[in-house]
Amino acid sequence: MTDTDRSRVIELIAFASQCEAASSLADLETIWRARISELGFTFAALGAHVDPLRPERATYVFQNYPEAWIAHFSECRYHLVDPVFRAAEQGISEFVWTDPEFLEPLSWRQRRILAEADEFGLHYGRTHTLASMLHLKASGSLVAGEPDMPDQIYSAGKLTNIVVHHRAAQLCAPATPNFAPLRRRERQCLELCASGLTDAEVARDLQIGIATVRRHIERARVRLGANTRIQAAARAIASGQIKPML
Repeated sequence: MTDTDRSRVIELIAFASQCEAASSLADLETIWRARISELGFTFAALGAHVDPLRPERATYVFQNYPEAWIAHFSECRYHLVDPVFRAAEQGISEFVWTDPEFLEPLSWRQRRILAEADEFGLHYGRTHTLASMLHLKASGSLVAGEPDMPDQIYSAGKLTNIVVHHRAAQLCAPATPNFAPLRRRERQCLELCASGLTDAEVARDLQIGIATVRRHIERARVRLGANTRIQAAARAIASGQIKPML
């Protein structure tokens, strides 16, 4: 692992820890907005495919689109036919708004929605699907000010949205999860992993096998009810079981 890769891992886990510490959707949205701005995106939206001004119970919508556009979008009930929402719901995992394959099957009304959005600066967008909320599909959209935003920035934005969406789904749920206590080796392996070390480096430091390291981390992930190592590390930090990275 290069120093750059290690730095990115530490940065992502630190961000995930911030999200886990958020006690409300409002706090989480503030964290999300700051990160999106830091990455250089002009606009972004995240959450369930619902009216952004009237989200349904147990759902959420984060967005920083122009207020006039959101008011128009809500008033016209565009969420019912929005071409971006529909494409994500039809199983397209990731797509660019200017891609001919995305544009070709659109109806005249959907093309009009895109044209109207373009007037508000919503043009160079890219959307990715996210885990559904109840019976509703969800996605994240990232809008740049120019067409040649580097792929690595989009990847960072996508990871940001995935982490935030997982935490938002928890906050929308009726009960707050209780994280199971980790065993000593599970804590050690997860903490070293969270500091940016590879499995091989963790194994060397603890003088155990690589397979053993992976087994401890996987058990920690399951105990914490996490979907990924990153989320497991964030939850372990939030529950005070491992130290946050400096």
